[in-house]
Amino acid sequence: MRLLRLPEVCERVRRGKSTIYSEIKRGAFPAPVKQGGGNYWPDTEIDAYLQRLISERPANPPTSAS
Repeated sequence: MRLLRLPEVCERVRRGKSTIYSEIKRGAFPAPVKQGGGNYWPDTEIDAYLQRLISERPANPPTSAS
């Protein structure tokens, strides 16, 4: 397991800092581990979050007409 800093978390989940903290408040995103004055996220929790998003997506998403 690796602990990730916020910039790497933002990059991995393709969300901004404000959105991540808003989702934490709603209970929709893993809360950080506070250590030494910094916030860190276990990579396993971020991976699980992404897996949950994938599993919750519609089976046949609508396609946009081009």
